[in-house]
Amino acid sequence: MPELSGWSHVSFSVRDRDASVRFYTEVLGFKTLAVTDKSDWLQTLLIHPTGVCLALQQHTGNSGEAFHFARTGLDHFGFGVGSVQELERWEQWFGEVGVAHSPVRHTDLGQFVSFEDPDGIQLELFYSPLTAAQGGQSQG
Repeated sequence: MPELSGWSHVSFSVRDRDASVRFYTEVLGFKTLAVTDKSDWLQTLLIHPTGVCLALQQHTGNSGEAFHFARTGLDHFGFGVGSVQELERWEQWFGEVGVAHSPVRHTDLGQFVSFEDPDGIQLELFYSPLTAAQGGQSQG
C-alpha cells in the first residue's frame, strides 16, 4: 500500500468567509497563507504555527443554511493539545474572548473542550494520554 505523509488540509464551506477568517485567526491563532477569489467562490487558506492547514470556502450557491452535525459529512473536527493543563488554558482564553464552550469533559480516551465556529461547525480541543504516549495526537 502507498504511504500517507500526514494531513494536508481540511476545507470548511462557510456562509461568511471573512467572519470565519476573523474567528480562526483571532481565536485560534491561524495566519492567512493565501486568498483566492473567483466568481463562484471565495477561499482563504489559513495555516497554524503547528502546521495545520485550514481552507475556508464561501460558495455563491450557499443559501445560508446552518451547519448540522447529524447530516452526512462532518460531525466535528478535533485539534490536538499537549496536556489537560493546556485544555484549562484554552477554557480561560475562550472566556476572555467570549467564545461559548463546554467545560473540560472526560472520556475513556482522553479529555476535550468543545465549541463552535461562526457557522456552528463543532470543534474540539482534545488531549489523550493514550496517543501522547505513542508520540502522536488524536484528532478527537
